[in-house]
Amino acid sequence: MKWSRQTLAIAALSVLWGLTALWGIGQLNARRQADALLQNKYNRAFYESLQRTKNVEALLSKGLASANTEQMDTLFSDLWYNANAAQENLHQLPLSHNVVARTSKFLAQVGDYAYSLAKRNRNQPLSDKDWKTMQRLYSTAVSINRQMAIVDREARTGRFRWKEVTGGLSRRLPRQSLATAADQSFRRVDAQLQEVPVLLYDGPFSDHIQRRTPLGLTGDMITSAQAQQIARRFVDFAGTAPSGTRVASNVGGKIPAYSIEFRTGTKTADIIRVDVSKKGGHVVYYLNSRLVPRVKISDDRARLLAQNFLSSRGIKNMVPTYTLRERNILFVNFAYMQDNVIIYPDLMKVQVALDNGQILGYEALGFLMSHHQRDLPAPKLTMDQARAKVSPRLQVLSERMAVVPTTGLNEVLTYEFKTRLGGDTFLVYINALTGDEERIFKLIRLPNGTLTL
Repeated sequence: MKWSRQTLAIAALSVLWGLTALWGIGQLNARRQADALLQNKYNRAFYESLQRTKNVEALLSKGLASANTEQMDTLFSDLWYNANAAQENLHQLPLSHNVVARTSKFLAQVGDYAYSLAKRNRNQPLSDKDWKTMQRLYSTAVSINRQMAIVDREARTGRFRWKEVTGGLSRRLPRQSLATAADQSFRRVDAQLQEVPVLLYDGPFSDHIQRRTPLGLTGDMITSAQAQQIARRFVDFAGTAPSGTRVASNVGGKIPAYSIEFRTGTKTADIIRVDVSKKGGHVVYYLNSRLVPRVKISDDRARLLAQNFLSSRGIKNMVPTYTLRERNILFVNFAYMQDNVIIYPDLMKVQVALDNGQILGYEALGFLMSHHQRDLPAPKLTMDQARAKVSPRLQVLSERMAVVPTTGLNEVLTYEFKTRLGGDTFLVYINALTGDEERIFKLIRLPNGTLTL
C-alpha cells in the first residue's frame, strides 16, 4: 500500500507536533526546577535572616540587663557578628521590598554601633547615653522582627512570591496565587521555627558540655535478661501488659546500654523502646511514640504526675524547672536539688500524655553523666550582696541558689535571680564566691512553654 503525499505530510506534522510538545514540556519542567531552586535560595536566606535578627533582639535586651563589663564585651562581639550575618543573608534577597530594605539598614547600624562600643568601652560600663541608645535599638529590633514576621506570614499564605518582590509590592496578589512555591517553602520555614522551643525548653543549661566519664553510673554489670526486667518495672504501661519483649540491639557511646523493645499493639509504631545501662541497670531513656489525640488534664496535673512517676521509681530530690506543651504532650524538665541548691547539670526530662496522664517518655542522660554528691562551698557573698551586683535597672522577682555549668567541665555556685525589665523577664546568675555575673538569659513566654535565649 502506497502512502499519499497528503498522508505523509499529516504523519510528518504529527511527529513534529509531538516532538515540539515534548520539547515544550521539557522546557517547562526545566523552568519549574530553576524557579524552585531560586525560591529555595530566597527561602533559605530569609530564614537565616530571621534567626539572626531574633538573636540581635535577644542580645540587645541582654545588654540592657547586664551589669558585667566582661559580659558586655562578649555581647558587643556577638551583636556585631549576628547583625552582619543577618545583613549578608538579606543581601541575597530582592531588596526592593521595603521591610527587607529597612531591616538591612537597621542591621548595618546595629553592627557599626556594637563594633564601636566594643572598641571604645572595653571593660567599661555603659554610659547613660549609650544605655538609652541601646534601649532605642532594642525597641526598633522588636518592631523590625514584628514586620519580618509579617513578611514570613504573607509568604506562607501565598500573598506574594519572591520573584514578585523584585518589582515591589504595591498591591496584594489575587487569591489564585495562593498555591505558590513560596507558600510551601515558608510553611517549612515556619515549622522549623516552631521546633526551636523543643530544642531549648530544657532550660538555660541543657546544652552544657557532657562529661567524658559518666559520674552517675553506680552498681555492677547486668545481663540482658536483667535489663528486660528493669525496663518492664520502670515503664508506665497504663495498665496494659505488652504482648512481646525483645532485646533489639546494644547501644554504644558514653553509656553502653541494652535497647529493649515492648510491643503494645499490632501497628508498626506500637512499640516502646527502653535503653538500660549495662553498668548498674539504670534506665537512660524510654519513649512511647503513641499519638495523643486530645487534652483532658491540666498542665499542673501533668507536672504532678511526672514528679510522682520519678518518686515511684526511687528517683528523689528532683524539682521541675521548665515545661513545654507539644502535640498534646507536656514535656517536664527536672533538676536535682542538694541542700536547697538547684543543681542544673543533673538534668532529667519526662513526657506526660495530656489525655490520660500516662508517662510517654523519660531521659536521664544529663543526670547520669553529671550526678554525684557535691561538696558545695560556703558562699562568700550573702544574698543581699549578690542582689546588689544585679543591674539596678532590673526588678528582682525571685531568688535562689543554683549550681550552673561553665565552659569545659567546670561548675560554679551562683545566686539565681529572676528579674524583669519592662515587659521582658531575665535570669541573672551571680557567682556566690566572686560576685561576677556568670550568665544571663532572657525568658520568652510562649503559648506552649518557655524559650530561653
